[in-house]
Amino acid sequence: MNYYAIVSFDIADSAALRAKAVDAHRSRIAELQEQGRLLTAGPLPHTDSYGRETEGIQGSIVIAAFDNFQAANQWAAADPYRTSGVYYESNVYPYKKVF
Repeated sequence: MNYYAIVSFDIADSAALRAKAVDAHRSRIAELQEQGRLLTAGPLPHTDSYGRETEGIQGSIVIAAFDNFQAANQWAAADPYRTSGVYYESNVYPYKKVF
């Protein structure tokens, strides 16, 4: 298995949709953790033009091990945040863990 980084971006004002899908979203990530495949996952806080955190979330990153690029894309496509309309874009990138 290789690591893949799934980088997703929220629609504007995504908080209400996030709240509805958060349990299902986190459950899938917990499954990766239980399987020993999760490297890290978390939200991307909104920032202002100076890089300071502001209110809200602008997206998420999940870095986990998958059999191949297609499997990572399929997992990302089924994310409850994506299927419920929280994300307007999700991209999958091969990721090489160095440290």
